[in-house]
Amino acid sequence: MVDWPPAFESLIRQRSRLLGAAAPLDPDHGLAELGVDSLEVVELIVNLETEFDIELPPELLQPEVFATPGTIWHAVRGLL
Repeated sequence: MVDWPPAFESLIRQRSRLLGAAAPLDPDHGLAELGVDSLEVVELIVNLETEFDIELPPELLQPEVFATPGTIWHAVRGLL
């Protein structure tokens, strides 16, 4: 079971063009597989910072951090 809040899942789903509304969000699916492009990743970063009142430091702005919903949530959770 995934431990992220509904607000996080909502932000990921808003950017995931290839994920159906009823489909479960797998924490290990690659963002590209979900239909998230590079511009949407930038928008997602801004949305995450706003929603969770955090600032993602430069060392977390790496492709491996933004590879899957699970890796993103791990980074965000570490800043809360």
